[in-house]
Amino acid sequence: MYKKLQNYLGLFLTLFVLSGCASALVGGAASLGLATVQERSLKDAAIDLEINLLIQDKMFRADTEEIFSAVDVLVLEQRVLLVGNVENTKYKDKVASIAWNTPKVKEVLNEITTNKNLNLVSEAKDARVSLNLSVLLIGDTEISDINFHHSVSDQIIYIMGIAQNKEELNKVINHARTIRGVKKVISHIIIKNDNKRKK
Repeated sequence: MYKKLQNYLGLFLTLFVLSGCASALVGGAASLGLATVQERSLKDAAIDLEINLLIQDKMFRADTEEIFSAVDVLVLEQRVLLVGNVENTKYKDKVASIAWNTPKVKEVLNEITTNKNLNLVSEAKDARVSLNLSVLLIGDTEISDINFHHSVSDQIIYIMGIAQNKEELNKVINHARTIRGVKKVISHIIIKNDNKRKK
């Protein structure tokens, strides 16, 4: 249910943006303010938003229940992280294909699983883990939490982001590992001066 609510909100934003009504939101002072503290530029943030909305829209059109409502999409500097649980590998491959065929995408990190045993209880646990991690990152003054994004599936935390240095990267991962019930932490965090950012 948690993922469905997130994705339905994403669809709403997709329709809102594609209708042309959100230009003020995307280009407004709030976006500019966030860009000044993010490691990615305002241009990169806008491209990432565009990619995310396009993928969400394509997933909704392809299969609302089995794909759109089951998969989270995180995008950072045109790197796409797919997280969630689907019925079979056919759906997993379908989402990956949608992501790869979206303009401007440089890399697709496909972390989608096909665990048929997941249920609403598991999703509730995921929501708790996600909230706890957000609180920990926001509360740590040595971490610029705006540069990190995460998704939780089957109590496994998937994180992507841009760390200032190895120390900040380790702090983020350590916070994730301390949360009760977490099975594993999978990091797709890159360091600020990583060559991947120059490609």
